[in-house]
Amino acid sequence: MQNRPLFKSDTPPRHIAIEGPIGVGKSTLMRRLAESLGYATLEEKANENPFLERFYSNRQHAALATQLFFLFQRAQQLSDLQQSDL
Repeated sequence: MQNRPLFKSDTPPRHIAIEGPIGVGKSTLMRRLAESLGYATLEEKANENPFLERFYSNRQHAALATQLFFLFQRAQQLSDLQQSDL
C-alpha cells in the first residue's frame, strides 16, 4: 500500500465540518483530528438549545425551532471567531 497524502493540495483546509446522527462518534473524531492536525475546535452547544427537549417529545412541531437555534448559534460562533482575528 502506498503512502497517500492526507489532503489533495499542499495547503490543508482551514475548516473541517463533521456531521451525523447522535452517538456515532463525531465529537471523538473531532477531538482526534484537532489534536493530530493542530486545529482549534468549534462545538455545537446542545445543552444551550431550549427547544431540544420539545424536539425529542414532538419532532414535527419543534424541528424548525431546534434547527434554527443551532444555525443562529453557529453563526454567532463564527462571528465571534472573525472578531477575534481582528
